[in-house]
Amino acid sequence: MKIKRLSLIVLLCAMVFVFTGCGANPETKPNESESKTKDELVLAVGLVDNGRFDPKKGWGTHAQIRLTHSSLLKIDSELNFIGDLAASYQVSEDGLKWTLPLRDDVKFSNGETVTAEDVKYTYEMLKEDGIKFDLSFIEEISISNENTIVFTLLEPRSTFVSQLTEVGIVPKDLYDDNYSKNPIGSGPYKLTQYDDGQQIILDFNPYWYGTEPQFKRLTFLLLEEDAALAAAKAGQADIVYVPPAFADQKVEGMTLLAFETIDSRGLVLPTQKSGQQGLTNGNEVKIGNDVTADPAVRKALYAGLSREDLLNIVLKGHGQKAYSLCDYMPWFNKETVIEDGDVERAKKILAAGGWRDTDNDGIVEKDGLKAEFELYYSSKDQLRSDIALVVADMAEQFGIKINTVGAPWDEIFMEGKASAVVWGGGRHHAHQLYTMYSSKVIGQGIYNMPNYQNSKVDQYLDQAMSSPTQEEANKYWKLAQWDGETGFSGLGDAPIVWLLRVDHLFLADDKLNLGKQPILSHGHEWALFSNITEWTWGE
Repeated sequence: MKIKRLSLIVLLCAMVFVFTGCGANPETKPNESESKTKDELVLAVGLVDNGRFDPKKGWGTHAQIRLTHSSLLKIDSELNFIGDLAASYQVSEDGLKWTLPLRDDVKFSNGETVTAEDVKYTYEMLKEDGIKFDLSFIEEISISNENTIVFTLLEPRSTFVSQLTEVGIVPKDLYDDNYSKNPIGSGPYKLTQYDDGQQIILDFNPYWYGTEPQFKRLTFLLLEEDAALAAAKAGQADIVYVPPAFADQKVEGMTLLAFETIDSRGLVLPTQKSGQQGLTNGNEVKIGNDVTADPAVRKALYAGLSREDLLNIVLKGHGQKAYSLCDYMPWFNKETVIEDGDVERAKKILAAGGWRDTDNDGIVEKDGLKAEFELYYSSKDQLRSDIALVVADMAEQFGIKINTVGAPWDEIFMEGKASAVVWGGGRHHAHQLYTMYSSKVIGQGIYNMPNYQNSKVDQYLDQAMSSPTQEEANKYWKLAQWDGETGFSGLGDAPIVWLLRVDHLFLADDKLNLGKQPILSHGHEWALFSNITEWTWGE
């Protein structure tokens, strides 16, 4: 059976990566003349420098800020929004006024007090920039009682609470275009050294206002997955991220830790016909694919692909099936869960859509067009590579031919609106549902990669965004997924076919205790560190 054959292929590929990695030396090593102490950690958890410590460059959009910056709010282990720089927050009944009194004991890493002026400046700067953070819905930012921030909105914005956890506050008088070279924040750590492509060293910020962490220095090795595992085997790292293909590897003195996440993987499928042009990250790109533009093809993949087999083959059981970007979060529509892996149902969906294998070559066609398309995945991501390989094999069983293509992300972003892409996402809030499915964000950055357009879905998404409370917003998020007739889920238009929620896997020193972790969000590079002050080292 093809699935069993691919399981063996994935295993053998993983072994090749491991043995190759074991023979390689990481570019950067800790100083071997220094003995490891319990107040320092060496970590190889991926390429953690996305955003370059600057919110204007995206620092905070992938949960990075907790180590180096403070935000007005933060999320606790139970996923509640609680105060950070803000002592509390209050929202008016109409949802238009957000009032946040600030703590008065917070200092930047240079010893200067964090003021309401710094907060006001940060948000106004990012609003004017408008690239990484959309704050255009803010009408005015004012300061009352000397140390209270008041946001007045043009309209209610239910997801504003999430942005209050992601925007890292910068010092008004010291921020400039060179901020990345000497970032000053108010988190528990400060940047000491940054060797581009090699390592990042963070030291404890003596002005930190929270619980003092046991570990006073964190050294991040910027290594690819196989090199990170080699570093662990050489005793050069205390924590390393491992993809599921490497999960069976044994490293003396280290334990495999698995954390549940809302970090999902799926297939972005272009929804428009070919021959169009558009923008991705400001670059002109081709839009459309005549095969995936047919809803029957997308819905056949949603029904026919076996999430159970993917879970066992690709993740080796380290994860969960996924049917959406937000499975079992408060805004998830449970009606969209189906019995998947149904090859016969997939064949019926295709046949009802006019797709038939008239020349008996195993691939269905319609009006002379073969059901064949390219699926891109990051060539540096073992997990996405394995997903692409297994999905291609599965799809052949119901007549769809998928050609897998490994490429760097720069190329994927250029090709991803005309070809399918192995995509990822998942946050502690619902805002990504808007950026992935609203037609109003098409052409902005990498939002709405399938160029999906549905006026009814847009209406629900707008209603969710403009709801004055989270509870009301959740009603509309669910309707946008499926209202009984239409929606962006697999029961509706299926512009993205979600498949798996991945556990985040780390090999950690046996003596290391990482405290109580919340369910982790997308991005294994930083999600682990929200509770860094709880980490301890036992003898």
